Amino acid sequence: MRFQPIKQINSIVTQEYFEPTISWAFRVVLALNIPLIVIPLIEGFSYNIIWAAFGAYMLALIDYRGPHYKKIIIQCIEAALMFFAAILGMGVSSSITLSILMMFMIGMFAALIRNWSDYGASIGVAVGFFFLFGLANPLPFDKALQSGIYLLIGAGWSVIITLISFPLRPSHPVRRSVARIWQANTDLLDTIIASQTEERPDHTKITEKEMAVRKVINHSIDLFARRKKTRLKADHYDMMMELRRTSALFGASLNSIYEELETLNGPAFKEVKDSVLYKTLSAFGQASARMAIVIFTFRADDLTLTKVRVKRCGIAIELFKEACKDLQLSAKEKHSLSHFIETLTKANSYLQQSIIQIEEKLNFKKSDYLENYKLSINNFLSGLKPRAIIELIKELLNVNSEQFKYALRVAVMLSIGVFIFKFFKIDHGQWIALTIIIVIQPYYGATRKKGIERVVGTVLGIMVGGIIMLLPIPHAAFVVLLVIVSFFVAYFLRNNYKVGVFFVTIMMVILMQLSQQSSLQLIGWRVLSTLIGSVLALLAGYVFWPMWERERFPNLLSEALQKNRFYLMQVLAHFNRGSNESWYKYRNWAEAANNNLFACVQRMFEEPEFVRESVDTNFAIVGVNIRIAREITSVALTVEQNNSLQPVAELKEFAKEINTLFEWLSQNALADEKAKSLPDFNKVKNTLKGSVFEKNKQLVFIRTELEKIIFELEALGLMQVPMAKLPVGYGIQP
Repeated sequence: MRFQPIKQINSIVTQEYFEPTISWAFRVVLALNIPLIVIPLIEGFSYNIIWAAFGAYMLALIDYRGPHYKKIIIQCIEAALMFFAAILGMGVSSSITLSILMMFMIGMFAALIRNWSDYGASIGVAVGFFFLFGLANPLPFDKALQSGIYLLIGAGWSVIITLISFPLRPSHPVRRSVARIWQANTDLLDTIIASQTEERPDHTKITEKEMAVRKVINHSIDLFARRKKTRLKADHYDMMMELRRTSALFGASLNSIYEELETLNGPAFKEVKDSVLYKTLSAFGQASARMAIVIFTFRADDLTLTKVRVKRCGIAIELFKEACKDLQLSAKEKHSLSHFIETLTKANSYLQQSIIQIEEKLNFKKSDYLENYKLSINNFLSGLKPRAIIELIKELLNVNSEQFKYALRVAVMLSIGVFIFKFFKIDHGQWIALTIIIVIQPYYGATRKKGIERVVGTVLGIMVGGIIMLLPIPHAAFVVLLVIVSFFVAYFLRNNYKVGVFFVTIMMVILMQLSQQSSLQLIGWRVLSTLIGSVLALLAGYVFWPMWERERFPNLLSEALQKNRFYLMQVLAHFNRGSNESWYKYRNWAEAANNNLFACVQRMFEEPEFVRESVDTNFAIVGVNIRIAREITSVALTVEQNNSLQPVAELKEFAKEINTLFEWLSQNALADEKAKSLPDFNKVKNTLKGSVFEKNKQLVFIRTELEKIIFELEALGLMQVPMAKLPVGYGIQP
């Protein structure tokens, strides 16, 4: 493919709307290099400058994508923790026993905090790094305090960069979080389009994209909850929450579209599928992509382009209808096609609704933007109330057995790493423990992957860095090279860890050269320490309280079944006017539980063969749960779009019987000894035979989807009772 520079640049610029990696990398470069350049000009070079540079660097690396004021608070807390860890490390360095004991405590803290938030891993690594840095550089208390002050100076510089970056380039975290949902919707739709051109589509890719949509929705909800009704006005904020809801419903309609496409595989539909269908779905993909951009920029020209794309979707639907008018289809295919067109129309209505919401937001007074800052301050102050603080402490102390085992494993291995470093007096041996704290993950597969990437990146980086070190380059050139390399460090650590480690290693070699500490022997010890640390991290997954996925699978399966049950019950209650509560929350729970189950099976493939157990069957079980959630969503969207549908009394009996089946399957998943026979599925099937379901095409469709759910549950039961025979036509797919 010919390289198109303008297109590539536009792609990078557009990507910055959703993941501002380049601007973040520039901030990291400023944080690291300004102390290294400016402080020596004022007072000459000293080793304390390294403390300031690393203090700023570690704080700049924190990956928090929420409101600015919260990031500053988090950075200040992290700075205090780094200062304490560094002083502690320098203080206990002379005693092997105290070094190991304190490393154990720091390791427990670092591992536990990793589970509390997306940015917890950054804080844990930073605290561990400065404790180890202190161990490697023992100083008396007065000198240690001086180094700690330089660390705080560097941290303060990083906070200043965060403050300065706000007026220069507002991060718009609310906009970005909603725009990322539309971007994830676009990726899902592109994958669905690609699957229609494949003879044997990879359903796993679709599931992964569905998981990505759910992840960004959950991330947005976690950061920006709907505000409670107060006297405080925040119209812009409220409208962004409405846009988020619409984007989530559009994503739900894509799930339903894919569900129907799986049944439209007959030869009569092939010609339309290869031509008109592709263009129709592509029109939706282009509209979704433009929607992602306009929600972040809110520029009039972007809105105009988005309106054009959305209008094309309506035209594409009409052309698709015309192309399908004379097709010779079976009754089942006609029914599926009818609902597929209805779902396309729903998806188009969500696009149009988003346009209206954007136009309404643009009509708000510019002065109203101040209300959003008032809202942020109000939320911040409410977080300082005693009740909120108590709730936070409870959340932090809510450590389950898996988290505790992981923390214990990390702490033990770090203690062993420190023992090796101190007992054998390895030059720069702190990299053993630092490698462990970075590489070791809660799951064995992830630890192995990161360990391999770190070893490969380190070895290649050492080779290139060693060559650079031997070149007759002046000091000023090393400073310029450090600026360039540190940019690539920040950029690739977020996008490609192996490449990021490669540049980190080169950066460390350059820093050694600048501080007159570089030597081939030292570089050799650096490689050896990385290898030892990676091996110890992998060993920990085998020896110290391993968490194998086969042991986690039954609980996750039971949880997924329960969440799907709650979701279905809420949709049926909503249909029969038995509940005023929205079904959206229950869908979120169900999809999150299914995602956890899917991730569990994915990790099984990374585990050693001797601990794998029925991984193919488990993968099929995951597929059943995901399809059940899709089918419930199809029913929910039908109910949502047809307020004229009257309650159906027969659905109460259906809900009662299907609830019993869900409960049985959930309990059987947890049982040590599986059941030898299935419950009677005919009872729930008979509840859908009433003539009431023939009243209109919406009720016919709802009955069909409910019958699919029964079929999936029966297939799941038969997989749990392997001596039974699978239903005719059941296909194992995720």
